[in-house]
Amino acid sequence: MFSNDSVKNAEACRFCWMCRHICPVAGSTGNEAWTPRARGLLVSMMEKGTEFTADIADIMYKCSLCDACAHDCVTNFKPSCYTKEARTLAIVQGLAPKEVLQAIEKIQTTQNIYGESRTPEVTEAVANLPQEAPTLLYLGQSGGSRADAVGLAVISLLKKAGVSFTVLREEPASGAFLEELMGDTGDVQDQAQKAADAIKSTSAKKLIVLNPHDAAMFRDQYAQWDLLPGVEVVTVTSYLAELISQGKLTPRKVSLHASLEDPCRLARGIGETQPVRDILDALGVERKELFLHGEMTRCCGGPVLNAHAPQVVRSMVSMRADDARRIGSKCIITACPDCQDIMSGCDTGDVEIMDLFTLLDQNC
Repeated sequence: MFSNDSVKNAEACRFCWMCRHICPVAGSTGNEAWTPRARGLLVSMMEKGTEFTADIADIMYKCSLCDACAHDCVTNFKPSCYTKEARTLAIVQGLAPKEVLQAIEKIQTTQNIYGESRTPEVTEAVANLPQEAPTLLYLGQSGGSRADAVGLAVISLLKKAGVSFTVLREEPASGAFLEELMGDTGDVQDQAQKAADAIKSTSAKKLIVLNPHDAAMFRDQYAQWDLLPGVEVVTVTSYLAELISQGKLTPRKVSLHASLEDPCRLARGIGETQPVRDILDALGVERKELFLHGEMTRCCGGPVLNAHAPQVVRSMVSMRADDARRIGSKCIITACPDCQDIMSGCDTGDVEIMDLFTLLDQNC
């Protein structure tokens, strides 16, 4: 039923409790069935004859695939390996939760996990850009819709820096969220191919990516499939930090004490933690590091988990707000449009959620 690699990982994880304290889903809910070990145990049981049921499929989706467990594992096992394969099987066998199927349908029909189009403000901003340029900004599904303020801020910053860039008028989904929902399937590769074709049509040689989920997809999966040869993939955070270091953006100093929510896909998936701190330093932000930061950052949920289990995501965000309170911080700065959308949409009490890119744009 599962690949040899997944079985090997599951058999190791089923006996180990060492990452349960680091899992943001289990940690925020206290549900032992939603730990990496529990999923490993279920995969092992299914390999030995236990029936794959809708209840088991539901558990496989109670995971943000943030890989905190894998990063913390001293024996180099990776629970997301068998979790993704279980999701593929859940789709094939018709066992996936209805919310998951609805999210897949939205992506396939609208190119957006929320089923939303670009806001008029983003559409207008993009229409005023050239259709071809040496640099292409990829906004992603949230950066052009429900977190449009983030996308608009980045467009404004690139203009202020004098960058010759464009944005796709109709931006196909990268396949990143579809891959999280259904694993590495032909549908995901087909979607990735369409996105790659659209990107190549602009003749851009540099791809600046706003959403860390997309950036990781472009850097890893697209490279594996050789979809964007000759195109350099960079994150918005690293690109903006470079513009600041070159003097093309000159931020004004702000009077602000805040903590940084490192995006898990940026910090762990890509291994980038310094550029966002360089931007905050350029702004003069007095930073208090959250408990579990940098590559050890605690995930705040993500669009896929939020589509399936919003109540779990609310618990994760609440736990992150508590992390800030413990160190006396009343503001969390996000560096990802998904983090901004999700965290600002939850009740964080007296802890303010602030977007890095909007803050930078307002002070450049």
